[in-house]
Amino acid sequence: MTDHVRHLSGRVCCSAALFKKSESAVTKDQTQLAWYTGGNALWMAAYSMQQLLVTWILVGILQQTPERVGIAQMLIGIPGLLFMLWGGVIGDRVEGRMLLVRVHYLSAIPPLILAIASYLGLLGYWILIFTALVTSLLGSSSDPVRNTILNAVAGKKLQFAISLSTGVGSIAAIAGTKLGGELDNLGLNVVLVIQAAVFVVGGFITSQLLPTKPNAPASKQSAINTIIEGLHHTWHLKLCRDLIGLNFISSLFNAGGWIVVIPFIINRVYDGGAPFLANMIILFTFGSVVANFSLLRFMPLKRPGRLYLAMQLSRIIIQLLIWIQPTEVLLWLAAVLWGFNMGVTTTTSRLMIQEMATAQFRARVMSIFTLSMMTAAPIGSLVLGYIIAIWGPLNALVPGMFASLIIFTLGLTFTEIWRYESPHPDQEHL
Repeated sequence: MTDHVRHLSGRVCCSAALFKKSESAVTKDQTQLAWYTGGNALWMAAYSMQQLLVTWILVGILQQTPERVGIAQMLIGIPGLLFMLWGGVIGDRVEGRMLLVRVHYLSAIPPLILAIASYLGLLGYWILIFTALVTSLLGSSSDPVRNTILNAVAGKKLQFAISLSTGVGSIAAIAGTKLGGELDNLGLNVVLVIQAAVFVVGGFITSQLLPTKPNAPASKQSAINTIIEGLHHTWHLKLCRDLIGLNFISSLFNAGGWIVVIPFIINRVYDGGAPFLANMIILFTFGSVVANFSLLRFMPLKRPGRLYLAMQLSRIIIQLLIWIQPTEVLLWLAAVLWGFNMGVTTTTSRLMIQEMATAQFRARVMSIFTLSMMTAAPIGSLVLGYIIAIWGPLNALVPGMFASLIIFTLGLTFTEIWRYESPHPDQEHL
């Protein structure tokens, strides 16, 4: 009897120890996700300030033509392409946390340089492009790591972690955009210094993450061969390849449209200033926040591809609403709906890519995925800049409508996106 009691007592103690260990692991995972989400949110806040400031300095302060604005956006975005592929190589080979921390700190330098130039009366077209290009290159080199490190932090709750971090990041982006829109009241130099400070604080928070192991083993293979290996792997994942291709088409006219067309619609059609543009971006981002937190309610999504394709049709209606030159209230509603649409399509496409990619190639696959969008946006900006100059800003929305229709048709007819099923929620995303 005594032995039996001792045996039961031992089993109870063992179970209690295992429970305590499991509870500790859960708390640790939650803490790591909180640090990641906080650092990512501040990065998105600072980057949203960057996008608004660059756009408005070009359009509202330097009064550049649509063609020169398109050229500037292309010059800022295109060089990041090589760095994006290089970032994928780095992301698979190095410890990701320290890379992100360094990128945060280095990203604080360009806005400070721009603030000094503005203070000395040297603010101009080329120095703006130079500082924005440096920030873009830093972001490109770290984006694959920022995406893939979430796999280590999230564990089996990848869909939840992607939607949560994106949603919280979007809220931070709203705050950043609001701050950027206050440049008329605070002054450009003050806003630039605040942006630099946000980058630095984000770096400190990111430094609280635990070190992560590289996805790929150490290799003497050259970076070029490693990139080619990643491209080869991605190409042979047909569904992944199709999704990246369709995202390229979308970013070509839809992301480009938001970057270039909307500021000119605000400036020339509605005679608005920086606060008007800031409010539009805030409403757009708010729509994205609603989308991501709404997705949390239904996660894990079994068929995210269907949602991704359905959103393409709804985007046509949204752009059509803006094209008919509605009242300001309806324009604001369109901005919210466009943001909601973007939030859904970005999250669903990203989680499908991250689920499909094997761990060894994940950072490189994500770099190619992000590369497709980064390539398309500046090219689309250049093309749309010339369309604005010839046919006006409102008509520059028409290519985006046709692009969305093409994406839906190709995605439904020639790809497996509609039939894609996510792994079981209890299955590791490997």
